[in-house]
Parts: sequence; C-alpha cells; structure tokens
Amino acid sequence: MSGETLPYAGPWAGVFPAPAPVPSVEMPPRALRRLLGHFPTGVAIVCARDAQGKPVGLTINSFVPVSLQPPLVLWNLALHAQSLSTFQRATRFAISVLAADQEALARRFADPQVRNRFDDLPLLDDDEDAPPRIAGAVAHLTCTRHAQWPVGDHLLLAGRIIAVHENGGAPLLFHRGRFQPGPAELLVEVRG
Repeated sequence: MSGETLPYAGPWAGVFPAPAPVPSVEMPPRALRRLLGHFPTGVAIVCARDAQGKPVGLTINSFVPVSLQPPLVLWNLALHAQSLSTFQRATRFAISVLAADQEALARRFADPQVRNRFDDLPLLDDDEDAPPRIAGAVAHLTCTRHAQWPVGDHLLLAGRIIAVHENGGAPLLFHRGRFQPGPAELLVEVRG
C-alpha cells in the first residue's frame, strides 16, 4: 500500500473520480498567504455552543454561499483550532457578518490568547441553547449542520440556513492583511 493513491470514496465515487495527484506549488506558507491576501473577503464571527452550553466563537473570512436550493453556506476551520471539536459536534451554528465598525471584535475573536471572548459582549436575544449572534452585525445566518469534510489542514463545514436577520450597513472587509470598511450601500444589484 505504501506510495499507492487510494481511489476517491466520497458520495460521488465513480461519477467524479479524483484526478491523479500532482505536485503542489513550491511556496512557503507565509508567501502563499500574502499572495492569497490579494483577494478581498468579508469578515464574520461564527458561533456555536459546546456540550455544556458555553458559547464558542471565532473570526472567519472564508465563508461562501454554495447553494440556493437548499440554502447552504460553507466555511472552514483549521484542524489545529482549539474549537474544532465544538464545531464538529455542534448541530447548529450562527454566522454574524461584521459591520465596518466591528474591527475590534474581529481581532478579539481571532486571537487564540483571548479566553473570555464573550465577556461584556452584546448579543441578540435568543433562546439560551441557540448559537450566539453578535449584536450590531450587518447580517446573521443561523444554520444547522449539513455536512463536514476534512480537506488538507482544514475541516470544511457546510450549514443549511434555517433563519436570517439583516440589519444592513457597511460590512467589514479584509484585504492584503488589513481590515477596512466596505461600502455602506449596495453599489450594483445583479439580478438573475
């Protein structure tokens, strides 16, 4: 078995077989991260509750819509993250899309040294067992766990949207290693 590549065994085995592996680009992770930083992203905090009901959350900028029917979103979490087991087991999570003036919260929830991220944090009123939603965010998506897949050094988590809340306003963006405010209003609406 040594050196052999195992065939794709996922839900679409035989339909979309995995291609033969090819060598990856030879680039140090820090340089690759800098290069990928040219793609601007939004910033959000994803939250769930652990087995004891304690809130857990972290900053993400890798959240994408993947399906409208059913409504699905996808985000990823490093396999070494302290909160990995919580999000693997959580049946629900909430994504709060941060507002332009919430940079301090983005930094707070991104810092692994901060232990009490929820201390004195305004949250939207929800049931006690619901995943926390950050007050002041421009939008909230509450999701149930749909699927998860380990991919490389991350876990991809797909959620089925079961509730939404929209406040509007300027979102917080992340581009080339810096936070910056996004536009306050929708510049162009694409219909289709």
